[in-house]
Amino acid sequence: TEEQVDAWKPVVDAVHAKGALFFCQIWHAGRVSNYKLQPNGQAPISSTDKQVSPQMSADGRLEEFAPPRSLAKDEIPNVVDDFRKAARNAIAAGFDGVEIHGAYSYIIDQFLKDSANDRTDEYGGSLDNRCRFALEVVDAVVGEVGGHRVGIRLSPFTDYMDCHDSDPQALALHLVNKLNDYGILYCHMIEPRMAHVDGRR
Repeated sequence: TEEQVDAWKPVVDAVHAKGALFFCQIWHAGRVSNYKLQPNGQAPISSTDKQVSPQMSADGRLEEFAPPRSLAKDEIPNVVDDFRKAARNAIAAGFDGVEIHGAYSYIIDQFLKDSANDRTDEYGGSLDNRCRFALEVVDAVVGEVGGHRVGIRLSPFTDYMDCHDSDPQALALHLVNKLNDYGILYCHMIEPRMAHVDGRR
């Protein structure tokens, strides 16, 4: 929002005054949410209608998540546009660039990984299809602010929040090769060393 843009400006200015660059991470939680955090108490949206299992929080509480609603195909461009607007607002606030958060079970990760993407349309199934949403977001953000201001964070090997892939190496290589076409500044790849407590690798 405009209010958030204005509120960030003095923070960004203070960081710049120290001689640092400052990127804004933009993300969408997707199904990793619950009704009380959603507009008008609606169901979270995702690539799927599969609910995240209860997870232990850092303070020892068992946290539960609302059943998500699988996005209709014609709704997906609206979410892509939300990322574009977020990037535009970040630059308006003075940030030097944006990092698209496509990791750790947020909505982009939900589309990428076959455990959380059970779609039968052109956004599910094959690697090309599962990567389509991520690449549409990258394309929209690059078109808005320029590739020299865009990075992306990915975690193909993690299995956090019921979000894992049956062949993470193939997913990682496929997506990185596709990202080379967009001229982005960097890819922030999480190393394959973090697994959830159930021990999947």
